[in-house]
Amino acid sequence: MTPVTPPQLLSLLHEGKPRLLYVITRAERGGAQVHVLRLAQAMRDEFDVSVATGEEGFLAESCRNIGIPVYIVHSLQREIRLVTDARALWELTRLINRLRPDLIHTHTFKAGFLGRLAGVLCGVPSMYTVHSWLFGTPALPRMWRILGAPIERIAARWCLRLIVVSGLGARLVEAHHIASPEKVSVIPNGIPDVGARADHRVKPLPVLTMVARFTEAKDHELLLRAFARLSQTSTLRLIGSGPLLDQCKELAMQLGIAARVEFLGEREEVAALLAASDIFVLATRFEMFSLSILEAMRAGLPVVASDVGGNSEAVVDGETGILVAPGDVEAMSAALRRLVEDADLRSRMGTAGRHRFSEHFLCAKQELTTREVYRQVLVECGAATDSEMMATVDQINEPSAQAA
Repeated sequence: MTPVTPPQLLSLLHEGKPRLLYVITRAERGGAQVHVLRLAQAMRDEFDVSVATGEEGFLAESCRNIGIPVYIVHSLQREIRLVTDARALWELTRLINRLRPDLIHTHTFKAGFLGRLAGVLCGVPSMYTVHSWLFGTPALPRMWRILGAPIERIAARWCLRLIVVSGLGARLVEAHHIASPEKVSVIPNGIPDVGARADHRVKPLPVLTMVARFTEAKDHELLLRAFARLSQTSTLRLIGSGPLLDQCKELAMQLGIAARVEFLGEREEVAALLAASDIFVLATRFEMFSLSILEAMRAGLPVVASDVGGNSEAVVDGETGILVAPGDVEAMSAALRRLVEDADLRSRMGTAGRHRFSEHFLCAKQELTTREVYRQVLVECGAATDSEMMATVDQINEPSAQAA
């Protein structure tokens, strides 16, 4: 008997494809935006997918290039401004009433809060993927770390499901009493496979690479100071942009390492750049679950990462890479030096990381699990009863059973 997939069930329960609206605050290139783009692309065969965001940028352009409708909600901005936020809520309710989606899937804090509230006002079920909790991010202002949990408790009442991308996310939900356990689904991040692989042959100048935006949540400063302690036999590539980019360039000059540090900005060919590297490093103050670490493991690179957030759920310390205490320049420098000087260790850890990626972090598993959550939410909100769905399963499976 051929099992019935959630998309098959949904196609029988609706006339045409069920309508799915993704809502996210920013369109800049970042982990959450790449996550939404891949989900939207993966779900478009089974759902009528559209995306709403607060600005033009990477996500909007990428969606249009593959034929996914994009709606710009200009008042939907990251900053907290009551008048602007009220207008964003009004714009979102107008959009939802016009599109009449069967389900709203929100991402990032502002879109998560306003999108879920708009869903309640319009009578449309919603869910929220947590990429980072406000109260769990030390880099944010203290006010937000205090107010974050109460705000999320309120917003959690407006949706049918919370998706967290790591076990850490689920533990924070429980610790701060955000939602009941049955409302929470843990779906680790996943990415598609590509052919680009790192070359582990011995090189005179090993290349270290970090892919991350230059923001307070990351710790490029620590990495630069740690790298300055290494010998002249290595190069550091920093991929990404952000508000602290110029400050980090100035620091590289002050440390006397500007000639060995390449600031590459935002790049499309990240997979190829990682394949041309020897070591991946992520110095950060907080991380829920890093997509860039998965990209490095996919390329077969050993990973040196700050032991914060969900990094230990991806990196196996001593096996696929090295975890170091956050804020410890000497520990970071020692870990990098160890891998720079030992090509065999780089090869062993990179190979183990590639195997771990293949076993656990391919996006097909993430997409399948997300589809199942969509199905559950649509059942819970009354799209169909369990008995109707079971009857549909039997109806679809009967021809397969007869053929067998």
